[in-house]
Amino acid sequence: MTPAELEAVAVKSFAERYGSQPSIASCAPGRVELLGNHTDYNGGLVMAAAIDRYTAVVGRPRPNREGHVYALDFDGSHHFPLADITRGEVGGWPNYVKGVVWAIQEALGSELTSGFEMVLAGDVPLGAGLSSSASLQAAVAFFLLQSGVAPGRDIEQYEGEVSDPARMDLAMVLRRSENAFVGVSSGLLDQFSSLFGKADHALFLDCQSLEFDRLPLGDPGPAIVVCDSKTSRRLADGMYNRRFAECQAIVSYFRDLDGGDAVRLLRDVSLSDLERRHVLTENERVRQGVSALNAGDLKGFGRLISASHASSRDDFENSSPALDALVEAAEAAPGFLGGKLSGAGWAGCTVNLVEADKAEAFAEVVAAGYSKTQGVTPDVHVCHAAEGASSRRLTH
Repeated sequence: MTPAELEAVAVKSFAERYGSQPSIASCAPGRVELLGNHTDYNGGLVMAAAIDRYTAVVGRPRPNREGHVYALDFDGSHHFPLADITRGEVGGWPNYVKGVVWAIQEALGSELTSGFEMVLAGDVPLGAGLSSSASLQAAVAFFLLQSGVAPGRDIEQYEGEVSDPARMDLAMVLRRSENAFVGVSSGLLDQFSSLFGKADHALFLDCQSLEFDRLPLGDPGPAIVVCDSKTSRRLADGMYNRRFAECQAIVSYFRDLDGGDAVRLLRDVSLSDLERRHVLTENERVRQGVSALNAGDLKGFGRLISASHASSRDDFENSSPALDALVEAAEAAPGFLGGKLSGAGWAGCTVNLVEADKAEAFAEVVAAGYSKTQGVTPDVHVCHAAEGASSRRLTH
């Protein structure tokens, strides 16, 4: 659905639920990781793209000190006091909304100036590694900023050509929301991508220095085709936290060995020191990917994406038979430029760069090939690189 279509669905629901019209609308995209698997929380380099799958928020401020939220995708409602925000059931969607409010209030050093009521609607596939959670976070944050309930945070800071420093600050706030409130050990990639997206562009981020760039994918850009293996991400969630802890343990080992502060992140360890080298070779693939896109070499960029999957499969061991089968099916499909597992790995989706005019044929061949070998028909989403989060006031 387009942002306008999602917004219309949310406005209709808001009117039915609250008996009036909303005054604010915001929208934020999901994302795909193109290169840099498991590098972000290790202070490394990463490339991603915001995609045209979104979370829309509509709502209005309310005079009391509570947040009232209804989520269409879950057919669930929740309300909470701004003065005493506590985490609810682990894995529950309300934690992401409450976490954004909690983190913004922490950054402000004060409460929001009023409560609010809102409706959420989205079409970012859930549990597919496309950062539906970051999409929700960014959309909620932009709703609050547009509403004017965050003192000292003028929405104009986040719009136009001068917005990048403010958006980076907001990405850090939203990452803290996910890490410290929701309890998910994630890097900055997801929030950054949802806030900084640009149509027909990839995003580069140095997670240590926060240097970033928007890199052209061509005009028109290729399709970004996401294939869902239909395997459970519960294992992926547990294994992600395990790999996160393992990476931190490696850093501690080399820091103690060095006896100083030279090693603070896994990025600081040299390839010659590290037998399991995926994170470090991923950083090099990102550097090469930036050069390839700046040179207009989309095929070379695609080969790096496929090399990333091979490294995940062989070095980092965060692939699976199902994900490997999806990549193998993609390699035999028309228009294929490169493909790899997406996000944490172990389950979920692959992301593929595909010639735009062959995307539909590609999707059909991959679905048939995977179904033949695995006995399961995958969900296939043909996406394109999209603009980042935005908001506006509504007129009725």
